[in-house]
Amino acid sequence: MRASTYPVAAVLGAALAGSMTTPAVAAPPACGGVPEITDAIGDGHHNTTDVTAAWFSEQAGLQAVIRPRTAAFGPAHEDSEAAGFALLFEVDGVRRYVRAEAPRTGAMRYDHGTWDGSGFVSSGPTTGRVESGSGGAVIIDVPGVAAGTRLSRPFALTYDGEDAPGVVHWVDRAPGGTSPAGTEFGADLVVGTCGLGAGGGTTVPTPDRGGGETGAGTTGTPGSVALTAPRRVTGATTVRVTGAVRPGAGGIPVTLRVQTRRTTTRTATTAGDGTFAVRIPIGETTKLRATAGGLDSQTLTVTVRSTVRVQVRRATSGGVIVTGTVRPKLPGRALWLRDGAFSPSATTTTKRGTFRLRLKRPRAGRYQAVFIPSGTRAERSTSNTGVIR
Repeated sequence: MRASTYPVAAVLGAALAGSMTTPAVAAPPACGGVPEITDAIGDGHHNTTDVTAAWFSEQAGLQAVIRPRTAAFGPAHEDSEAAGFALLFEVDGVRRYVRAEAPRTGAMRYDHGTWDGSGFVSSGPTTGRVESGSGGAVIIDVPGVAAGTRLSRPFALTYDGEDAPGVVHWVDRAPGGTSPAGTEFGADLVVGTCGLGAGGGTTVPTPDRGGGETGAGTTGTPGSVALTAPRRVTGATTVRVTGAVRPGAGGIPVTLRVQTRRTTTRTATTAGDGTFAVRIPIGETTKLRATAGGLDSQTLTVTVRSTVRVQVRRATSGGVIVTGTVRPKLPGRALWLRDGAFSPSATTTTKRGTFRLRLKRPRAGRYQAVFIPSGTRAERSTSNTGVIR
């Protein structure tokens, strides 16, 4: 990292703050009660650095909150010196970060700076704290951001030691996979629009159990856009995608980007409380992102599970005919596997959601078909059992 030019007073203040014992306090709430970032549980390969959610709060100044699956802060690898938790965001086109680092021994370390595309470039320390146990999180103070500033394209990164000297061992990127170079982001936020500070403020929608947004709001400049959609569906279906502009206001145009192999858009207009809803046909794994008032929602991925069904019958001319049906009707491969075998007895490709195999001299036994959709357009599936006697 580059040498810091952070003011000496700030360095001393941060050091003193880090040396004090702070009573455990619940993690501050997300703006509007809805995290800017949510992520699948289990995609990070260590519980302690597998991010489930991350958000900004303005309850006590601007703070970044990162919640791992298990809030026990420290490296998981025996040869790791530290585990890191960072929330990255853009301000005027510059990628910035705040970070907490949990060493194997000693106190937590907190810093902030810029991201150069491959690593962290520290501008000096900041302050923060951790809350361990169930629902725990790391809370990091975000310095140098004024009210009205747009924090765009946020995402969280965690790591645990190094794979080699100077090569960081990344654990999780939220939202998304593992690599910092991912293309999924959390929701944008305009600082000062949370309405959660002392003395009250703007009324904002709160989440309901159905995954939408409820609650009346007051009109004003949009501060963020929330989006909700099913994480997984089976086969081809139509889903209801809901969302809300916060603070709530009616008549705001919303554009929903629907990305598969190509990108299409749908439009909606917010109701009086800032909510909106759109029905989207889903026929393969799809990424969704809403834009309203120049602000983007989190990127959401709707993963499609495929299905496959087979029928086995004896041909009048001898042999066996296997017919299969796959949903959604995606191109892909069908593998015909005998129970206990590692190599397929036959393979074919699907066409318009069907496939057909003619087996001249098949071995008796129990068989299943495995459907593998092309690319990442859907998850693979295994059929019912077909018996050849």
